[in-house]
Amino acid sequence: MKVTVDRSNETEAALTVELDWSELEKASDRAFKKLVQKYSVPGFRPGKAPRSILERMVGKEAIYQEGLEELMDSAYHEAVHENALIPVGQPELEAPPIEMGQPYTFVARVPVLAPVVLGDYNAIRIHQEPVEVSDEEIDATLERMRENAAKWESVDRPAQVDDRVTVDLKLTVGEKVVSNLHDNEFELTTERPGVFAGMDDHIVGLRVGERAEFTTTIPEDYANPDLAGKEGQYEVEVKTVKARELSELDDEFAKTQGAYETLDALRDSIRQETLTRKEADARRDLREQALNELTADAKIEIHQSLVEDEKDTMIRETTRMLEQSRLNFDQYLQIMNKSLEEYRAEIDPEATARVKRDLALTALADAESIEISDEDIQNWLDVFTTVGGKPMQARTLNHAQLDNVTSRIRRDKALARLVEIATQEQEHPEAGAKAAAAVAEEEAPVEAAETPKARPKRAKKEVPAASEQPADE
Repeated sequence: MKVTVDRSNETEAALTVELDWSELEKASDRAFKKLVQKYSVPGFRPGKAPRSILERMVGKEAIYQEGLEELMDSAYHEAVHENALIPVGQPELEAPPIEMGQPYTFVARVPVLAPVVLGDYNAIRIHQEPVEVSDEEIDATLERMRENAAKWESVDRPAQVDDRVTVDLKLTVGEKVVSNLHDNEFELTTERPGVFAGMDDHIVGLRVGERAEFTTTIPEDYANPDLAGKEGQYEVEVKTVKARELSELDDEFAKTQGAYETLDALRDSIRQETLTRKEADARRDLREQALNELTADAKIEIHQSLVEDEKDTMIRETTRMLEQSRLNFDQYLQIMNKSLEEYRAEIDPEATARVKRDLALTALADAESIEISDEDIQNWLDVFTTVGGKPMQARTLNHAQLDNVTSRIRRDKALARLVEIATQEQEHPEAGAKAAAAVAEEEAPVEAAETPKARPKRAKKEVPAASEQPADE
């Protein structure tokens, strides 16, 4: 057996395997001994039929083909091992038919993991601006709380912008009734998007009990091409008009918002909550900046199979989120008016970026000699459980699950280390370590441990031969 490996393509290895006919003969003998155990031959005990009889039953070529597939499998795995290749998918075979008595050559094109060459990541520096909360931000939050707590009171006057009206509404486009609503509430606005755009201008000025018929033009960019740019005929009757009554911003208002005795106590609580949120946002931005620089400075070549695996992961993540809204992925594609192929093409750039980021972090973990303990794994699984995952123990994980969790934790720790490096020369020396610790704490599990992400993996042992009903936006 002669094996030649072509690595001219960094993300693919072409294995050319040349076999002597004698090797095929021996392999066919082994194949016969296996096949004869599987077939019941009249007149012979199991496994005792002569080869000539079995060849007449299944065909001589079938026995040689069985032996060839065994040779191909062993040659492939031996070449992968001897050349220290890391397959990231199954090989693509170029395997011609067998010619009896002749040597045999086949080619296996294997997608492999190319080595990642990191840039000078120790030189990455990200300045973290101090986080502050202004009085104006607190005032804006209080105003939103005030508006949310507002009471709506009926008024005896024509409807105005910002009023809440209840209407019976019929919208027709041509001969089609697009919407037929009864006792439907709208808050009147000057900028309503969607199919009801322009409606509010005609309702403003109407009193309770008044009716109106009018025409609008549905926006050209409306999602439904059958309606976009068309004229809509309205029939509207106003049932109620209500105005918003806002509370005074005082201690009494504060008491309605929780366990606050004074408005000052409520302001202090808003300030702390806003600060906490802004600090989390700042850490996330810091992490993104550092990771972007790490990836941009690295040489990362990836095979498309890794990107396709990442797309599968992204679709699983989207499917889980949709299930919370009682939608399935096919319904989502219909709403988006996209085919599966179009959706996969759309997410290709993000999937590519995610693969490169993970590979860069894995390379950083190697460079920094980051190790993972059994305690790290169990802590990760415990966090996974708290965010809704299935309770698991590290000792019960299979090999694929353990690899998945370990790789994830190593990348999380590498990211925390990267943040520490990127912030080590700030005005306050402890800032880098604090930011890194926060990153490590925030990196909660998001991919189920029982569903490994598409990453460098072992090759398998075998060589693989609506209709529209608008509502108030």
